[in-house]
Amino acid sequence: MPDPLQIGTSGLLAFQRGLSTTGHNIANASTEGYSRQSVSLTTDEPRLVDGRYLGTGVSVAGIERSYSDYLAKDFRLGSSSLGQFEAAANMATRLDNLMADQERGLSAQLERFFNALQDVGNNPTSIPERQVLIGESNALAEQFHYLDGAFEALNSQVNDQLTLYVDEINQHAQSISELNDAISYAQALSTDGAQPNDLLDERDRVLLQLSKLVSVNVIEQDGGVANVLIGNGQPLVIGGVAEKITMGIGEFDPLIQRLTYERANGTSTDITNYLTGGAVQGLIDFRDNMLNSSRQQLGLLATGMSEVINAQHGLGVDLQGKLGGEFFVPFDAETIKNIDNTGSASSTTKIVDISLVQPTDYKATFTGGAWEVKNIKSGEITVGNGLMAIDGLEIEFSGDAEFGDSFLIRPNFRAANYFEVALQAPADIAAASPLKFSESLSNTGTAEVDSLVVNSRSDLPLDNSFTLTFDASGGVDGVPGYVVTGGPGGFLPFDPETEFAGKTFQLDPGFGDAEIRLSGKPENGDVMTIERNTEGTGDNRNLLALIDIQTKDTLLGSSTSLQDVFALSIADVGIRTRQSQLSLETQEVLTGQAENAYKAKSAVNLDEEAANLLRYQQAYSAAAKVITVADEMFNILLSTFR
Repeated sequence: MPDPLQIGTSGLLAFQRGLSTTGHNIANASTEGYSRQSVSLTTDEPRLVDGRYLGTGVSVAGIERSYSDYLAKDFRLGSSSLGQFEAAANMATRLDNLMADQERGLSAQLERFFNALQDVGNNPTSIPERQVLIGESNALAEQFHYLDGAFEALNSQVNDQLTLYVDEINQHAQSISELNDAISYAQALSTDGAQPNDLLDERDRVLLQLSKLVSVNVIEQDGGVANVLIGNGQPLVIGGVAEKITMGIGEFDPLIQRLTYERANGTSTDITNYLTGGAVQGLIDFRDNMLNSSRQQLGLLATGMSEVINAQHGLGVDLQGKLGGEFFVPFDAETIKNIDNTGSASSTTKIVDISLVQPTDYKATFTGGAWEVKNIKSGEITVGNGLMAIDGLEIEFSGDAEFGDSFLIRPNFRAANYFEVALQAPADIAAASPLKFSESLSNTGTAEVDSLVVNSRSDLPLDNSFTLTFDASGGVDGVPGYVVTGGPGGFLPFDPETEFAGKTFQLDPGFGDAEIRLSGKPENGDVMTIERNTEGTGDNRNLLALIDIQTKDTLLGSSTSLQDVFALSIADVGIRTRQSQLSLETQEVLTGQAENAYKAKSAVNLDEEAANLLRYQQAYSAAAKVITVADEMFNILLSTFR
């Protein structure tokens, strides 16, 4: 016959365990990552008595935690995406504020520079106006330097934050490996396969923290071990062994740091572009796709300003009658050798057509028989050897290359930092055109020179003047026109009856590749004289051409003006920033939903635990009463036989 004392004792022990577990839940109600635990009870094996099975009590089958692997994975995934969007949105907002700064913004300084050009154009002989222009030019250079320095500071912040995150990743990986060992050991000690719930909770908590930094793939194995993979399958934790992630310098630029996966055997792999999710990817995406792009566009503006302004300024004449010198200090594209190159090859890059230059870097790699030059932004590849023409650049390779040798070509990346003013003296500003024209006082017709534009410094300055004499009789093939003398010579057909509104001529070589526009009705023998502008005073024609550059489409395939390049960059940053903020707001909702679902399953409900506490208390008291009654029955039985 079953022993009532044994039955009561089993109940007492079971309900005591229930009380302890409930108290454990209440004590950890605010503990991060804690999963609610519950006692699982099972009926003891009954005994056969007088042909009937009688119960023998209750046993604790185990302590189970309220946990869903699916909900935990969903929460980790949401946390990883949230960490990514938080990091990206935070840095994007900083960049947006920098670009749109009205007080220290580049747009305002560009406007002041061109206004100063306009002032000199209005009064080309004024030394004070010229001095102001030089001052505004230097202020523009300082603004370029400020922005480039600010971009560099943001890049340093990214590197510093990545370094901290890498340290945290390694710490979390080490913690997980140690917890794997502890969990495996604890399960090995258990005779019935009981789970070390608190250790499992702690590991899940660390996994959640890790997922905020980088997306992880968790694979559970027998013995309670959780293996953790990152990137494209690199094992971060295998059982009790944790691999390491390190920060390293880029293959070309030490300031663009990379993440390296270090194996226990000493080998390493660059996994920067393989990592997904988490704050690490958010920072890398911001740096590679937003910050560097903005820096490229700023550099393109700096390069464009230098190239276009210098080209036009060189077509003018200063106050001493000399052809214009460099307005801004010229610079060529930057070519960086890979630190791991084994060959003796070298490379140089020159900008030959600024209108075709793109805001991107290029990577040139030797494939054994030729060089492959890849546009990093578009992915387009050009193959060649020796001298290669790509996007307004001349890229030249020389020397002996080994397979895999590479160069990084940067037409614009640091151009803003190199932007400097070359002009020092106000008199050196070439406001005038190198050619001037006049009409003979003896002319009887109404012919005029509407414009005289110089497009090249070739064959300038002129040694002698030359004349355009109108021949009404039809000097060439019976067509009237101007006979050019004093220079290379030639004939400019012009019919006053049909072309009096104006006709533009491209002068033959020898006149600075000049274009002249004639109009009116000349009479036979009327003379126009074109000669060297020796003084450069009172003439603003070249300054007017410099002013026109502000709105003239000179960049990006002659489709975008200098002013619009930076405006487009500001707009691009603003759009991307808003997109990152919207993505963050959306992900906050989604991650909140995943967290609520996870906590609904695992979190401690104090009301529910209070009810359990009362229930176990009552059951414990009842079991104790059973023991008391059994004891009394036993004592009565003993007294009967005395």
